[in-house]
Amino acid sequence: MNVKIGAAIAVIVLVAAGATAVYLLTDRDSDNPIDVELEIFGNADKDGRVDNKDADLVEEYIAAVAADDTAKIEDLESRMSLRFADANNDGVIDARDVEQIRVIADGTATHLWFLDGAQNERDIDLNIERIGAEYFTNVEMMLILGQGDKVVAVDNAPFLCKDFYFNQAQQDVLENMVNMSEPDYDMINSMDLDVLLIFAPSTVAKYEEKREKIVDCEVLYLGLYVPDLINTQKSNFIQGILKAGYIFGNVERAEAYTNWVLDYRDAMLDLADSIPDADKPVIGMSNYLPNQYFINGSVNTVTLYKSGDPLGQAVNLAGGVNILEVLDIDGGSGSAVVQVDAVFNEDPDVHVDYFFLHMVKYTYGGATNAGVPDHGYTVDDWTEIEAAWANASSRDLLYDEHIVMIAGDFRNGCTGGILLAAYMGNIINPDVYSAIDPIVMHNEYVDWMGIEDYDVKMNGVFVYTGS
Repeated sequence: MNVKIGAAIAVIVLVAAGATAVYLLTDRDSDNPIDVELEIFGNADKDGRVDNKDADLVEEYIAAVAADDTAKIEDLESRMSLRFADANNDGVIDARDVEQIRVIADGTATHLWFLDGAQNERDIDLNIERIGAEYFTNVEMMLILGQGDKVVAVDNAPFLCKDFYFNQAQQDVLENMVNMSEPDYDMINSMDLDVLLIFAPSTVAKYEEKREKIVDCEVLYLGLYVPDLINTQKSNFIQGILKAGYIFGNVERAEAYTNWVLDYRDAMLDLADSIPDADKPVIGMSNYLPNQYFINGSVNTVTLYKSGDPLGQAVNLAGGVNILEVLDIDGGSGSAVVQVDAVFNEDPDVHVDYFFLHMVKYTYGGATNAGVPDHGYTVDDWTEIEAAWANASSRDLLYDEHIVMIAGDFRNGCTGGILLAAYMGNIINPDVYSAIDPIVMHNEYVDWMGIEDYDVKMNGVFVYTGS
């Protein structure tokens, strides 16, 4: 058994008052190309936007087919998506598709066909006035897209944080859907929602159950739960933000926010790539939750998050190595439950430098996790998180691994891991990441949500390193 070294991590100064970071990326050019083949019917040219170029391409294709110009048809088909050129998804590419593309492009479309985050073909009436949003990801996305006045229902966790997310007029009409893991369908149906944005499909059956039992409402999973920010082309997270821009009538805002995310992603990837692999700290992305090792040392398992999860993405962007890669059991999204002795041992090949412990106080299922410290945007008192850090750091098997407590917002908010990566990079690679100011970046994110009079230098409890 290893011996615990009883030394707290030295406090890391993340920002000096009045300092200006190198990377200030609030004002972005929404005309920047986004490396995504947008999964909206009408995106004939396979780029990240539905615009008049798509309509022109489809018109050219229709003319080539009418003229039986085989060479022209072959050339066009090599450059376009026939599937998405069928903008009204009726199985025929014709003038009605051109018309649909042009109304999508000018923002006057009344209907949209697209793929949801589970790759189901969906169609939706764009006359949306009453929105239900599950968990923090969807709530924050709606605020980013300027839809706060239309959000009339959220589940229990964001409802408890309504004073941060919503102004008084918005709170006056806001209802609590409570437990959306096991919904009260009669209550949800009484809310007369036009759209319900779900947090994660969890299982296909649960997604289909909600679609079946919530009537006269579009139950929609956009894919924000799984952000592959390393391979943007495959990222359901980026796809979901862009699709939401079309569904909720704010395409430019969605593209601008996407560029904000990707520009920070690019900056941090460049920094991560500058660090030799042998010098990258080994990171265990775990949690501080009931019946887990760090909250209860008698438990013999530890949950570790994979590289496809927002927590795992942050490790890559912050210039670290996920311990699951060292253990050769990484892959995909989600997490793996590992025997404690597989991680805490004296083999230098599996030594961990830092454990980042993800916390969830208020669950998607409407419950409150006992023993988890209060944290996040609505909390200013550090007493509980200090006690939790001390408890986690007292585990018998710890040797010199550093413990960092991190807010659940970093996994469950609408940032895809980049905000956590900024904090993490400053902690694990402070010299390399000195040009990325996580406080400035976090305040930019608060601004994206339209939250006024809030400064993360003064408000909130998000990251605690033991000092």
